[in-house]
Amino acid sequence: MLGDPSVARLYWALSKTDDETSIALRNSPGLRKLLPSASVLDFYGSQISIRSGQVRVPGGATAQAGWKELVGASPESPGDFVTNLLAKDNGWLAAYFDALSRVSQTQQMHLTESPRLKELYNVFWKAASGTNAVKGVFPRAPGLLVLFNRVQWESNGEPHVPGNLEVWKEILLEKTDSKIVRNWVKRARSWDRPEQLLETMTALSSMDSDSGPLQIYLTMSELDRGRRPGNLLSPETVRQLADRFSKLNSWYLVFAEFPALNDAGIALFVNAADVIDKISNQTLRGNALGAFQANVGLWQIFARQGQIPESELNTSWQKVLEPFATISSSTQLFDDTRKSLQEILQAAGAKADFSQEQLVELLAGPHQATADGQREHVALAARINSVLEDQRLVSLDTLFSLSDGLKEIASGKGNSDALLPLAAELHEFDLPRPIFTNSEKISWAPPNYTAHHAELQVRTDLTKVIKEHASPAQLETARGQLTPFLRDTLVGLNYAYYEPPGAQMLHHNPLFVRSHDFLGLSIQSPDRLWSAPMLLGIGAPAGGGAYLVGSLVDLSYALATTEQDFLAPENVQALIWKDLVPELLVGATLPRWWTITPVELHAVTLYQKSGEELLTASAGNPQLREKVTAILSDRLTSQRLERVQQSLLRPEDVAAMLPRMTPSETSYLAAEYGNRFPDDNVSWGPAGQQLQDLQRRYPAEVNWERLSKDFGVPHPTLARTNACQLLNVKPFPFFGSYSSRLFGESWESSNLYWARLADEMGYSPVALNSLVPELSRRAITKIFATEPDDWPAILRAIQETGEEFRQGKTTGSSGVNVTSTRSVPSGNDANTR
Repeated sequence: MLGDPSVARLYWALSKTDDETSIALRNSPGLRKLLPSASVLDFYGSQISIRSGQVRVPGGATAQAGWKELVGASPESPGDFVTNLLAKDNGWLAAYFDALSRVSQTQQMHLTESPRLKELYNVFWKAASGTNAVKGVFPRAPGLLVLFNRVQWESNGEPHVPGNLEVWKEILLEKTDSKIVRNWVKRARSWDRPEQLLETMTALSSMDSDSGPLQIYLTMSELDRGRRPGNLLSPETVRQLADRFSKLNSWYLVFAEFPALNDAGIALFVNAADVIDKISNQTLRGNALGAFQANVGLWQIFARQGQIPESELNTSWQKVLEPFATISSSTQLFDDTRKSLQEILQAAGAKADFSQEQLVELLAGPHQATADGQREHVALAARINSVLEDQRLVSLDTLFSLSDGLKEIASGKGNSDALLPLAAELHEFDLPRPIFTNSEKISWAPPNYTAHHAELQVRTDLTKVIKEHASPAQLETARGQLTPFLRDTLVGLNYAYYEPPGAQMLHHNPLFVRSHDFLGLSIQSPDRLWSAPMLLGIGAPAGGGAYLVGSLVDLSYALATTEQDFLAPENVQALIWKDLVPELLVGATLPRWWTITPVELHAVTLYQKSGEELLTASAGNPQLREKVTAILSDRLTSQRLERVQQSLLRPEDVAAMLPRMTPSETSYLAAEYGNRFPDDNVSWGPAGQQLQDLQRRYPAEVNWERLSKDFGVPHPTLARTNACQLLNVKPFPFFGSYSSRLFGESWESSNLYWARLADEMGYSPVALNSLVPELSRRAITKIFATEPDDWPAILRAIQETGEEFRQGKTTGSSGVNVTSTRSVPSGNDANTR
């Protein structure tokens, strides 16, 4: 193995298959015949499952004939079937088989219908012809896996078409640069069935792209997913969004998260973005980009926290955007940004004459009636204020008072002496003393880095204008000089809200917020202006330190990426660190738990315990065991499913296996078992019976969809939204490029585990706002994985953290009293917080 990489790779590939399959493959076709296909087996063979001398194929018995035709061998002859599967079409048939094996049984039944199974593969292979599925260091075609997981179906069994077929003909014929793809999509002119659109998307999934037609289709489908039948995207809106997809696609996550935003609201955002992009003055455009995006970010926070009523989402959204319809000067931008901010806060329930303190109070969360809730609220508000202070950002109160005072002076009113202390506050920020000369900076700094934005603020001096009795025009210009400060404070509020646990940059680099490059000057790429921010400047002190380039969309992930390297691991670090940790941090900081009731918190515990009871009861009940494994087959890989099946044969093995089941798996088992077998009251244990009682008494709170929303995590790559949810998918393999985030997004257990821990230890639900970030940070430092697919390493880390917390070795929450939630109150008291 040390001398022959192909032998080592075959060994590694077989280590990822289940035991029965591995033994069958060693017998037929044998190791020597498998050796030429070792790389294909490594990338796409872990889902191959041989049971009782027969290959289990996606779609089950009804799809066997179709797979026999595709592969050229019967699933009843495992050796021939696997040999042909791995060797055919440069590995693309194996990739197709693997993708279908990783989706739910419901999706498999749709996708493997005859003749769809064969037709989809034919177009997939034709588009990939001439390429190799195992070229490179990562599996190929992540788009196929996402497409098959997320494609939606109409009641007649046809795939969903956002807009209509006519608009997709136009999109495909215009949005394709590849000559090969252009030849493929020319047939779109003759389309008359939705099936033809799905075939084309399947063909395009063989090629890597983050802004091609497939990504447009996936995004438009997700925008339609949460909308009511009468509020689906119109063909005109689909076309408008597709035309600007390469520029604005990162912002479409907002429309998927809030389906109440209608076509008019979407068009208003697109038009505002166009207006800002047409501003010729570079400084004004940079300030407009920052102020506009910061206000949209604040609206999104309040909408997500439920402070803007759902019935007012679309109206408030449009009022927030309308002030940016025209921008001609810095002074106008200041006034429009202020007006937009007022609309946001009024929609969230604030008064028209708000202060920064009131704004921070709203950001910290909705009003809390209980002592625990108030303590949590105060703690989060203090965290936000600490970021604003450490970033040396000028208070909104100061900026608005200065603006109003300058207006009064221009009209012959007001007291100029009262403005001088406020103007002096602008100078509380100063650039650090440079450690390099100008020539050294030119030699060593990033060539396009500029501190122009911060330098302008340092040079801003309004005291001279105030003292010298300037003209109205000069005073109006002076008001415009406040715009960069307003932009930075609003941007800083967004930064502070998404502060990851253990953050260092936000508290020790006072230039971090001001250095945000909205213009993309650092990379000279206008396409990045509206894209998710990326971190630049690492290890380049001559350039001013690290900073973010891009927009404010998906800011929580960008900050998590920035701060993850400050979390020191307790052990030698694992390969999964860089691509997994940001997702874990986002899952801990983006959700808020202000509206969680004790009933919900206890229900999360009961779902996990009920799943464990079903597994335990399966040891002595073959019928129940069959039902349980059928449900878990949608969540577990073939290797893990086999180990669970073997453990369910003996009670002592079940006891050893339960700690290795993730909270999302046991919760899904309980929820799905209740859906599939609602009349089965015999199989449930004590926890299951308690859960059924809660479901009868509090159906709205114990509903799985609500719990999924409250305790789930965002899936911006897989589901094109930052709305929290539990998708219940199998673990994704590690892909490269933008698809690497899929790897971390398939982990959904952390919040469920922390919720159970809080419930069992008697914490009130609001304590999760402090517990989850802190415990997640501690768990991250304990991850000790051996290879990228070592998912149990994450479970071990959170369990170790939880055990330390139970024993009092660590504190998870600052100043939160323990309030028993184990005895769920009766009547309406269950809804009090």
